Amino acid sequence: MNELAFAICGVLAVFVIFQILCTSAFLSSLRLPNLRTEQHEWLPKAVVILCLRGSDPFLADCIRALLYQNYPQYNLHIIIDSQQDPAWNIVKETIQQAGATHVQVSPLLTRPYTCSLKCSALVQAILALDNSYEVVAFIDADVIAHPNWLRELVTPLVDEQIGVSTGNRWYMPYPQQWGSLVRYVYNSVSVVSMYIHKYSWGGSMAMKLSVLQQSQLLETWTQTISVDGPVYTALQKIGLKVKFVPTVMMLNREECNLTQCLRFIKRQLLMPRLYHPKWKLFVVQIFAPALTLLIAIELLLIALVNHNFTASAWVGSGLIGYILIIVLLLTLLEQGVQRVVCGHDKPIKSFSFQVIAKTLLAILFTQLIFVPFATVLAMLMPNVEWRGITYQIKSAKNIRLIEYHSYQHSSQSLNTNTSL
Repeated sequence: MNELAFAICGVLAVFVIFQILCTSAFLSSLRLPNLRTEQHEWLPKAVVILCLRGSDPFLADCIRALLYQNYPQYNLHIIIDSQQDPAWNIVKETIQQAGATHVQVSPLLTRPYTCSLKCSALVQAILALDNSYEVVAFIDADVIAHPNWLRELVTPLVDEQIGVSTGNRWYMPYPQQWGSLVRYVYNSVSVVSMYIHKYSWGGSMAMKLSVLQQSQLLETWTQTISVDGPVYTALQKIGLKVKFVPTVMMLNREECNLTQCLRFIKRQLLMPRLYHPKWKLFVVQIFAPALTLLIAIELLLIALVNHNFTASAWVGSGLIGYILIIVLLLTLLEQGVQRVVCGHDKPIKSFSFQVIAKTLLAILFTQLIFVPFATVLAMLMPNVEWRGITYQIKSAKNIRLIEYHSYQHSSQSLNTNTSL
Protein backbone atom coordinates (compact mmCIF):
# COMPACT_ATOMS: atom_id res chain seq x y z
CA MET A 1 0.00 0.00 0.00
CA ASN A 2 2.90 2.36 0.72
CA GLU A 3 4.16 1.99 -2.85
CA LEU A 4 0.70 2.74 -4.24
CA ALA A 5 0.40 5.78 -1.98
CA PHE A 6 3.74 7.07 -3.19
CA ALA A 7 2.69 6.49 -6.83
CA ILE A 8 -0.57 8.41 -6.31
CA CYS A 9 1.40 11.33 -4.88
CA GLY A 10 3.65 11.25 -7.94
CA VAL A 11 0.70 11.32 -10.33
CA LEU A 12 -0.89 14.23 -8.44
CA ALA A 13 2.44 16.05 -8.62
CA VAL A 14 2.51 15.59 -12.41
CA PHE A 15 -0.99 17.04 -12.69
CA VAL A 16 0.00 19.99 -10.50
CA ILE A 17 3.09 20.72 -12.60
CA PHE A 18 0.98 20.57 -15.76
CA GLN A 19 -1.56 23.01 -14.29
CA ILE A 20 1.21 25.35 -13.14
CA LEU A 21 2.77 25.42 -16.60
CA CYS A 22 -0.57 26.08 -18.36
CA THR A 23 -1.63 28.73 -15.87
CA SER A 24 1.77 30.44 -16.05
CA ALA A 25 1.53 30.58 -19.85
CA PHE A 26 -1.91 32.18 -19.65
CA LEU A 27 -0.86 34.65 -16.96
CA SER A 28 2.11 35.64 -19.11
CA SER A 29 -0.28 36.50 -21.94
CA LEU A 30 -2.10 38.90 -19.63
CA ARG A 31 1.13 40.83 -19.11
CA LEU A 32 1.75 41.47 -22.81
CA PRO A 33 2.07 45.12 -23.95
CA ASN A 34 -1.23 46.97 -23.83
CA LEU A 35 -2.82 47.47 -27.23
CA ARG A 36 -3.88 50.95 -26.21
CA THR A 37 -0.27 52.13 -26.49
CA GLU A 38 0.32 50.84 -30.01
CA GLN A 39 1.00 53.44 -32.68
CA HIS A 40 -0.10 53.60 -36.33
CA GLU A 41 -3.19 51.54 -35.70
CA TRP A 42 -4.86 49.91 -38.66
CA LEU A 43 -8.56 50.68 -38.19
CA PRO A 44 -10.54 49.95 -41.36
CA LYS A 45 -14.31 50.17 -41.68
CA ALA A 46 -15.85 47.50 -39.47
CA VAL A 47 -19.20 45.99 -38.66
CA VAL A 48 -20.21 44.60 -35.28
CA ILE A 49 -22.79 41.80 -35.45
CA LEU A 50 -25.02 40.97 -32.49
CA CYS A 51 -27.50 38.09 -32.75
CA LEU A 52 -30.36 37.99 -30.24
CA ARG A 53 -32.94 35.50 -29.08
CA GLY A 54 -34.48 36.44 -25.74
CA SER A 55 -33.74 39.46 -23.58
CA ASP A 56 -30.47 38.88 -21.75
CA PRO A 57 -30.20 40.41 -18.25
CA PHE A 58 -27.96 43.32 -19.27
CA LEU A 59 -29.07 43.67 -22.90
CA ALA A 60 -29.71 47.43 -22.78
CA ASP A 61 -26.23 47.98 -21.32
CA CYS A 62 -24.75 45.79 -24.05
CA ILE A 63 -26.43 47.85 -26.79
CA ARG A 64 -25.43 51.19 -25.28
CA ALA A 65 -21.82 50.08 -24.98
CA LEU A 66 -21.74 49.08 -28.66
CA LEU A 67 -23.20 52.40 -29.76
CA TYR A 68 -20.35 54.39 -28.21
CA GLN A 69 -17.21 52.61 -29.34
CA ASN A 70 -13.98 54.58 -29.71
CA TYR A 71 -13.58 53.60 -33.35
CA PRO A 72 -13.47 55.90 -36.40
CA GLN A 73 -15.88 54.11 -38.76
CA TYR A 74 -18.11 51.22 -37.81
CA ASN A 75 -21.74 50.09 -37.93
CA LEU A 76 -23.73 47.86 -35.63
CA HIS A 77 -25.95 45.20 -37.18
CA ILE A 78 -28.42 43.50 -34.83
CA ILE A 79 -30.31 40.42 -35.96
CA ILE A 80 -33.24 39.52 -33.68
CA ASP A 81 -34.98 36.17 -33.85
CA SER A 82 -38.37 37.79 -34.54
CA GLN A 83 -40.25 41.03 -34.01
CA GLN A 84 -42.23 39.25 -31.28
CA ASP A 85 -39.04 38.49 -29.37
CA PRO A 86 -38.77 40.29 -25.99
CA ALA A 87 -35.41 41.69 -27.13
CA TRP A 88 -37.03 43.65 -29.99
CA ASN A 89 -38.58 46.44 -27.91
CA ILE A 90 -35.54 46.70 -25.63
CA VAL A 91 -33.24 47.19 -28.63
CA LYS A 92 -35.52 49.71 -30.32
CA GLU A 93 -36.00 51.77 -27.15
CA THR A 94 -32.28 51.78 -26.35
CA ILE A 95 -31.34 52.93 -29.87
CA GLN A 96 -34.05 55.60 -29.83
CA GLN A 97 -32.86 56.96 -26.49
CA ALA A 98 -29.30 57.17 -27.81
CA GLY A 99 -30.33 58.76 -31.09
CA ALA A 100 -27.92 56.44 -32.90
CA THR A 101 -27.83 56.31 -36.70
CA HIS A 102 -24.98 53.83 -37.24
CA VAL A 103 -27.08 50.79 -36.31
CA GLN A 104 -29.32 48.47 -38.30
CA VAL A 105 -31.90 46.17 -36.71
CA SER A 106 -33.43 43.27 -38.64
CA PRO A 107 -35.50 40.21 -37.83
CA LEU A 108 -34.16 36.79 -38.78
CA LEU A 109 -35.65 36.17 -42.23
CA THR A 110 -34.84 32.51 -42.90
CA ARG A 111 -34.34 29.61 -40.52
CA PRO A 112 -32.66 26.67 -42.24
CA TYR A 113 -33.07 23.42 -40.34
CA THR A 114 -29.43 22.50 -40.94
CA CYS A 115 -27.79 24.89 -38.47
CA SER A 116 -28.39 26.89 -35.31
CA LEU A 117 -30.47 30.06 -35.32
CA LYS A 118 -27.38 32.06 -34.36
CA CYS A 119 -25.46 30.73 -37.34
CA SER A 120 -28.40 31.61 -39.59
CA ALA A 121 -28.46 35.13 -38.19
CA LEU A 122 -24.72 35.63 -38.72
CA VAL A 123 -24.89 34.40 -42.30
CA GLN A 124 -27.81 36.74 -42.99
CA ALA A 125 -25.95 39.75 -41.57
CA ILE A 126 -22.68 39.01 -43.40
CA LEU A 127 -24.31 38.37 -46.79
CA ALA A 128 -25.95 41.80 -46.53
CA LEU A 129 -22.60 43.62 -46.24
CA ASP A 130 -21.20 45.69 -49.11
CA ASN A 131 -17.57 45.80 -50.19
CA SER A 132 -16.72 48.83 -48.05
CA TYR A 133 -16.41 46.67 -44.91
CA GLU A 134 -13.03 45.08 -44.20
CA VAL A 135 -13.52 43.67 -40.69
CA VAL A 136 -16.35 41.76 -39.02
CA ALA A 137 -16.59 41.68 -35.21
CA PHE A 138 -18.83 39.33 -33.25
CA ILE A 139 -20.23 39.89 -29.78
CA ASP A 140 -22.69 38.14 -27.45
CA ALA A 141 -25.53 39.76 -25.58
CA ASP A 142 -23.95 38.94 -22.20
CA VAL A 143 -20.99 41.20 -23.03
CA ILE A 144 -20.79 44.85 -22.01
CA ALA A 145 -17.96 46.14 -24.18
CA HIS A 146 -15.65 48.86 -22.89
CA PRO A 147 -15.15 51.90 -25.20
CA ASN A 148 -11.93 50.55 -26.76
CA TRP A 149 -13.25 47.01 -27.25
CA LEU A 150 -13.60 47.17 -31.03
CA ARG A 151 -10.33 49.09 -31.51
CA GLU A 152 -8.35 46.57 -29.44
CA LEU A 153 -10.02 43.62 -31.16
CA VAL A 154 -9.30 44.90 -34.68
CA THR A 155 -5.71 46.14 -34.20
CA PRO A 156 -4.02 42.66 -34.10
CA LEU A 157 -5.53 41.80 -37.50
CA VAL A 158 -2.95 44.02 -39.19
CA ASP A 159 -0.65 40.99 -38.88
CA GLU A 160 -1.18 38.90 -42.01
CA GLN A 161 -0.60 35.71 -39.98
CA ILE A 162 -3.54 36.40 -37.68
CA GLY A 163 -6.87 35.05 -38.90
CA VAL A 164 -8.96 35.75 -35.82
CA SER A 165 -8.52 37.92 -32.74
CA THR A 166 -10.46 36.86 -29.68
CA GLY A 167 -11.00 37.47 -26.00
CA ASN A 168 -12.89 35.30 -23.56
CA ARG A 169 -15.59 35.34 -20.90
CA TRP A 170 -14.78 35.67 -17.20
CA TYR A 171 -17.47 35.15 -14.58
CA MET A 172 -17.76 37.05 -11.33
CA PRO A 173 -16.10 35.15 -8.45
CA TYR A 174 -18.70 36.27 -5.88
CA PRO A 175 -21.95 34.57 -6.91
CA GLN A 176 -24.95 34.03 -4.67
CA GLN A 177 -25.82 30.57 -6.05
CA TRP A 178 -23.74 27.39 -6.05
CA GLY A 179 -24.43 26.92 -9.75
CA SER A 180 -22.75 30.23 -10.46
CA LEU A 181 -19.75 29.26 -8.35
CA VAL A 182 -19.35 25.90 -10.12
CA ARG A 183 -19.63 27.70 -13.46
CA TYR A 184 -16.97 30.17 -12.32
CA VAL A 185 -14.56 27.36 -11.38
CA TYR A 186 -15.22 25.45 -14.61
CA ASN A 187 -14.88 28.55 -16.77
CA SER A 188 -11.63 29.61 -15.09
CA VAL A 189 -10.03 26.31 -16.08
CA SER A 190 -11.70 26.43 -19.50
CA VAL A 191 -10.28 29.88 -20.28
CA VAL A 192 -6.75 28.58 -19.71
CA SER A 193 -7.43 25.46 -21.77
CA MET A 194 -8.89 27.52 -24.64
CA TYR A 195 -5.79 29.70 -24.63
CA ILE A 196 -3.45 26.69 -24.69
CA HIS A 197 -5.42 24.96 -27.46
CA LYS A 198 -5.88 28.20 -29.50
CA TYR A 199 -9.67 28.03 -29.25
CA SER A 200 -11.57 31.23 -30.09
CA TRP A 201 -14.66 32.57 -28.31
CA GLY A 202 -17.42 33.95 -30.52
CA GLY A 203 -18.67 36.32 -27.85
CA SER A 204 -15.72 38.66 -28.39
CA MET A 205 -14.09 37.93 -31.74
CA ALA A 206 -13.10 39.63 -35.00
CA MET A 207 -11.72 38.69 -38.40
CA LYS A 208 -11.14 40.29 -41.77
CA LEU A 209 -14.00 39.82 -44.21
CA SER A 210 -11.47 38.46 -46.73
CA VAL A 211 -10.34 35.80 -44.23
CA LEU A 212 -13.94 34.85 -43.52
CA GLN A 213 -14.50 34.32 -47.24
CA GLN A 214 -11.20 32.52 -47.80
CA SER A 215 -11.83 30.10 -44.91
CA GLN A 216 -15.33 29.30 -46.25
CA LEU A 217 -16.78 29.78 -42.78
CA LEU A 218 -20.06 31.08 -44.21
CA GLU A 219 -20.64 27.75 -45.92
CA THR A 220 -19.58 25.91 -42.78
CA TRP A 221 -21.95 27.91 -40.56
CA THR A 222 -24.92 26.84 -42.66
CA GLN A 223 -24.30 23.28 -41.43
CA THR A 224 -23.17 23.74 -37.82
CA ILE A 225 -24.54 24.55 -34.41
CA SER A 226 -21.55 26.60 -33.23
CA VAL A 227 -20.10 29.86 -34.51
CA ASP A 228 -16.66 29.65 -32.92
CA GLY A 229 -16.29 25.85 -32.85
CA PRO A 230 -15.24 25.42 -36.52
CA VAL A 231 -12.95 28.48 -36.56
CA TYR A 232 -9.75 26.72 -35.42
CA THR A 233 -9.90 24.04 -38.12
CA ALA A 234 -10.96 26.51 -40.81
CA LEU A 235 -7.98 28.76 -40.06
CA GLN A 236 -5.56 25.84 -39.91
CA LYS A 237 -6.51 24.88 -43.45
CA ILE A 238 -5.44 28.30 -44.76
CA GLY A 239 -2.38 28.63 -42.51
CA LEU A 240 -3.63 31.39 -40.18
CA LYS A 241 -3.57 31.68 -36.39
CA VAL A 242 -5.91 32.57 -33.54
CA LYS A 243 -4.71 35.58 -31.54
CA PHE A 244 -5.77 35.92 -27.91
CA VAL A 245 -6.22 39.57 -26.87
CA PRO A 246 -6.32 39.91 -23.06
CA THR A 247 -7.80 43.42 -23.09
CA VAL A 248 -11.02 42.14 -24.66
CA MET A 249 -11.72 39.58 -21.95
CA MET A 250 -15.28 40.31 -20.86
CA LEU A 251 -16.62 40.23 -17.31
CA ASN A 252 -19.95 38.45 -16.82
CA ARG A 253 -22.05 39.27 -13.74
CA GLU A 254 -24.93 36.86 -14.40
CA GLU A 255 -26.09 34.13 -11.98
CA CYS A 256 -27.32 30.58 -12.52
CA ASN A 257 -28.43 27.58 -10.47
CA LEU A 258 -26.92 24.08 -10.69
CA THR A 259 -29.42 22.90 -13.32
CA GLN A 260 -28.68 25.88 -15.56
CA CYS A 261 -24.97 25.39 -14.92
CA LEU A 262 -25.16 21.75 -16.06
CA ARG A 263 -26.87 22.78 -19.31
CA PHE A 264 -24.23 25.44 -19.86
CA ILE A 265 -21.26 23.11 -19.31
CA LYS A 266 -22.78 20.38 -21.50
CA ARG A 267 -23.16 22.87 -24.35
CA GLN A 268 -19.62 24.15 -23.83
CA LEU A 269 -18.16 20.63 -23.96
CA LEU A 270 -20.29 19.65 -26.94
CA MET A 271 -18.49 22.20 -29.13
CA PRO A 272 -14.94 20.79 -28.84
CA ARG A 273 -16.42 17.29 -29.08
CA LEU A 274 -17.85 18.20 -32.48
CA TYR A 275 -15.30 20.62 -33.87
CA HIS A 276 -11.92 20.52 -32.17
CA PRO A 277 -9.32 17.95 -33.36
CA LYS A 278 -7.89 17.69 -29.83
CA TRP A 279 -11.17 16.65 -28.22
CA LYS A 280 -9.71 13.38 -26.89
CA LEU A 281 -7.05 15.39 -25.08
CA PHE A 282 -9.82 17.49 -23.50
CA VAL A 283 -11.41 14.28 -22.19
CA VAL A 284 -8.13 13.00 -20.75
CA GLN A 285 -7.53 16.31 -19.00
CA ILE A 286 -10.95 16.05 -17.36
CA PHE A 287 -11.06 12.39 -16.33
CA ALA A 288 -7.44 11.65 -15.41
CA PRO A 289 -7.25 14.09 -12.44
CA ALA A 290 -10.79 13.22 -11.32
CA LEU A 291 -10.05 9.48 -11.32
CA THR A 292 -6.73 9.99 -9.54
CA LEU A 293 -8.39 12.10 -6.84
CA LEU A 294 -11.10 9.51 -6.29
CA ILE A 295 -8.49 6.73 -5.96
CA ALA A 296 -6.47 8.89 -3.58
CA ILE A 297 -9.49 9.57 -1.36
CA GLU A 298 -10.42 5.88 -1.30
CA LEU A 299 -6.82 4.88 -0.55
CA LEU A 300 -6.62 7.42 2.27
CA LEU A 301 -9.75 6.02 3.90
CA ILE A 302 -8.47 2.44 3.59
CA ALA A 303 -5.08 3.42 5.04
CA LEU A 304 -6.70 5.17 7.99
CA VAL A 305 -8.96 2.19 8.72
CA ASN A 306 -5.93 -0.15 8.62
CA HIS A 307 -3.85 2.27 10.75
CA ASN A 308 -1.27 2.55 8.00
CA PHE A 309 -0.08 6.03 8.91
CA THR A 310 2.78 6.07 6.41
CA ALA A 311 0.41 5.57 3.47
CA SER A 312 -2.06 7.99 5.07
CA ALA A 313 0.64 10.65 5.34
CA TRP A 314 1.72 10.25 1.74
CA VAL A 315 -1.79 10.31 0.28
CA GLY A 316 -3.06 12.97 2.64
CA SER A 317 -0.16 15.31 1.91
CA GLY A 318 -0.60 14.70 -1.81
CA LEU A 319 -4.31 15.53 -1.67
CA ILE A 320 -3.85 18.61 0.50
CA GLY A 321 -0.96 19.87 -1.63
CA TYR A 322 -2.89 19.33 -4.85
CA ILE A 323 -5.99 21.15 -3.62
CA LEU A 324 -4.08 24.06 -2.08
CA ILE A 325 -2.06 24.60 -5.24
CA ILE A 326 -5.21 24.55 -7.39
CA VAL A 327 -6.77 27.16 -5.08
CA LEU A 328 -3.58 29.22 -5.32
CA LEU A 329 -3.58 29.01 -9.11
CA LEU A 330 -7.23 30.04 -9.23
CA THR A 331 -6.44 32.99 -6.96
CA LEU A 332 -3.56 34.03 -9.22
CA LEU A 333 -5.84 33.74 -12.24
CA GLU A 334 -8.42 35.94 -10.57
CA GLN A 335 -5.83 38.57 -9.71
CA GLY A 336 -4.37 38.47 -13.21
CA VAL A 337 -7.74 38.88 -14.89
CA GLN A 338 -8.71 41.64 -12.44
CA ARG A 339 -5.70 43.66 -13.55
CA VAL A 340 -7.04 43.48 -17.10
CA VAL A 341 -10.78 43.99 -16.62
CA CYS A 342 -10.55 46.58 -13.83
CA GLY A 343 -9.06 49.00 -16.32
CA HIS A 344 -12.39 49.24 -18.13
CA ASP A 345 -14.99 47.89 -15.72
CA LYS A 346 -16.27 48.43 -12.23
CA PRO A 347 -13.80 47.45 -9.49
CA ILE A 348 -13.98 43.87 -8.26
CA LYS A 349 -13.77 42.99 -4.60
CA SER A 350 -10.65 41.34 -3.25
CA PHE A 351 -10.54 37.53 -3.25
CA SER A 352 -11.36 37.07 0.45
CA PHE A 353 -10.59 34.07 2.66
CA GLN A 354 -14.32 33.30 2.94
CA VAL A 355 -14.66 33.16 -0.84
CA ILE A 356 -11.54 30.99 -1.11
CA ALA A 357 -12.98 28.53 1.45
CA LYS A 358 -16.29 28.35 -0.41
CA THR A 359 -14.46 28.00 -3.71
CA LEU A 360 -12.44 25.09 -2.26
CA LEU A 361 -15.63 23.05 -1.90
CA ALA A 362 -16.74 24.10 -5.38
CA ILE A 363 -13.41 22.97 -6.85
CA LEU A 364 -13.76 19.48 -5.36
CA PHE A 365 -17.39 19.17 -6.44
CA THR A 366 -16.67 20.54 -9.92
CA GLN A 367 -13.61 18.41 -10.64
CA LEU A 368 -14.71 15.17 -8.98
CA ILE A 369 -18.39 15.03 -9.92
CA PHE A 370 -19.93 17.84 -11.93
CA VAL A 371 -17.62 18.25 -14.93
CA PRO A 372 -16.97 14.50 -15.45
CA PHE A 373 -20.74 13.93 -15.34
CA ALA A 374 -21.33 16.80 -17.80
CA THR A 375 -18.59 15.39 -20.06
CA VAL A 376 -20.25 11.97 -20.21
CA LEU A 377 -23.56 13.63 -21.06
CA ALA A 378 -21.88 15.77 -23.74
CA MET A 379 -20.32 12.65 -25.28
CA LEU A 380 -23.63 10.80 -25.36
CA MET A 381 -26.23 13.51 -25.91
CA PRO A 382 -28.09 13.12 -29.25
CA ASN A 383 -29.85 16.46 -28.82
CA VAL A 384 -29.02 19.83 -27.33
CA GLU A 385 -31.42 22.53 -26.13
CA TRP A 386 -30.44 26.15 -26.66
CA ARG A 387 -32.76 28.98 -25.62
CA GLY A 388 -35.86 26.88 -26.03
CA ILE A 389 -34.87 25.29 -29.36
CA THR A 390 -33.82 21.64 -29.60
CA TYR A 391 -31.22 20.55 -32.16
CA GLN A 392 -30.54 16.97 -33.18
CA ILE A 393 -26.80 16.26 -33.28
CA LYS A 394 -25.71 13.47 -35.62
CA SER A 395 -22.24 14.81 -36.47
CA ALA A 396 -20.32 18.08 -36.72
CA LYS A 397 -21.95 18.91 -40.07
CA ASN A 398 -25.20 17.03 -39.63
CA ILE A 399 -27.34 19.24 -37.44
CA ARG A 400 -31.10 19.48 -37.53
CA LEU A 401 -33.31 22.06 -35.87
CA ILE A 402 -36.20 19.89 -34.76
CA GLU A 403 -38.91 22.53 -34.41
CA TYR A 404 -38.86 26.32 -34.43
CA HIS A 405 -40.98 28.53 -32.19
CA SER A 406 -40.50 32.09 -31.04
CA TYR A 407 -38.78 32.74 -27.75
CA GLN A 408 -41.01 32.36 -24.71
CA HIS A 409 -40.59 34.33 -21.51
CA SER A 410 -39.52 32.15 -18.60
CA SER A 411 -39.52 32.65 -14.86
CA GLN A 412 -35.73 32.98 -14.87
CA SER A 413 -35.95 36.00 -17.18
CA LEU A 414 -37.82 37.84 -14.43
CA ASN A 415 -34.64 37.78 -12.35
CA THR A 416 -32.59 40.66 -13.70
CA ASN A 417 -29.21 38.94 -13.38
CA THR A 418 -30.02 35.31 -14.24
CA SER A 419 -28.50 33.87 -17.42
CA LEU A 420 -30.92 32.78 -20.13
